[in-house]
Amino acid sequence: MHKIPHSDVDLLKLIAQGDQHAYQLIFEKYWDSIYNTALLLTKSPAFAEDIAQDVFAMLWEKRTTLPTIEKAQSFLFVTARNIIYSRFRKLASDKAYRQYIQHCFQEQQDTSAHEQAEYRELEQTILRTIHNLSPQQQKAFRLSRFQGMQHKEIAQNMGLSPLTIKSYIVQAIVTLRRALANHPSRSLIILWTLSFFL
Repeated sequence: MHKIPHSDVDLLKLIAQGDQHAYQLIFEKYWDSIYNTALLLTKSPAFAEDIAQDVFAMLWEKRTTLPTIEKAQSFLFVTARNIIYSRFRKLASDKAYRQYIQHCFQEQQDTSAHEQAEYRELEQTILRTIHNLSPQQQKAFRLSRFQGMQHKEIAQNMGLSPLTIKSYIVQAIVTLRRALANHPSRSLIILWTLSFFL
């Protein structure tokens, strides 16, 4: 393995080039502080966990912009803050959101044969993408999303650290987002299904 410099600026430049080891180093260095900041602001461990995952997923998805970032810590904290504020705004309209979801399920009852075919195609895309993940990412993701296990439980099951498990799940989410980003369907029920992986 090539030598990885310890400067955050250098690490960000390597991440921009697709270097996963550099990404792992930044992830391990800042996960706890991002999570703790989110926990302080949200008062919810589950919410804070989601925020931290979104921050690091975004870091990888927008990696081409990273060479312009001078301070990784400030960038990650600002990203976390923006995500939290965005979530709070959505929660403020929670009633409207629940009504929207109810409407989705009502629409589902009248889905056409074409929409049902789209749904099956989407399901196959999801399963195929999960199957193509690395074995460790796939196992961690399945245990988390399909069996509802907590990160500590998954870590014990796989003999790895909770931080490594978090990294695997974030990388799996990034891969799924990329695979589903250009899916042709726009039906409400498919959008609802996609939200499971966001």
